[in-house]
Amino acid sequence: LALAMAALLPAAGARRSQDLHCGACRALVDELEWEIAQVDPRKTIQMGSFRINPDGSQSVVEVPYARSEAHLTELLERVCEKMKEYGEKVDPSTHRKSYVRVISHDGTKMDLSGVKIDGDVASSLKFACESIAEEYEDELIEFLSHEADNVKDRLCSKRTDLCDHALHIPHDEL
Repeated sequence: LALAMAALLPAAGARRSQDLHCGACRALVDELEWEIAQVDPRKTIQMGSFRINPDGSQSVVEVPYARSEAHLTELLERVCEKMKEYGEKVDPSTHRKSYVRVISHDGTKMDLSGVKIDGDVASSLKFACESIAEEYEDELIEFLSHEADNVKDRLCSKRTDLCDHALHIPHDEL
């Protein structure tokens, strides 16, 4: 029995880690997309070279600020703080963990039945979020700088394999 338990423990730990990293990736993308949506679509930022060309012109273009590299980089530096607003939910049939927002963006009441809210969950999720944001910064900026569909699945499952077990997870909207 002890041998059987010892054989199962690493698999449970690996699955817990996989659930955590997948949940952190999905929460990270949700938070970034929400932050992008909060920016006034008319707000722009100048990009390009500020040097004067031989003909006296400049190669400067105005791009929407919300999806600019400057804005996305700034968001990536602080977005993982939002992980303290998440709790852990365990699927009773599969025992897989997912992470859900426990504080709504707009103040509406949320159904938190079955959601575990504690500092360990929040700090683990924040740490996983920070490591994903650092390791996949270029991919996150690439995906989010263009309006794309299913960024969560494309980034967290297909590009990074963080959620390769979870392609069947339904899309949750914030």
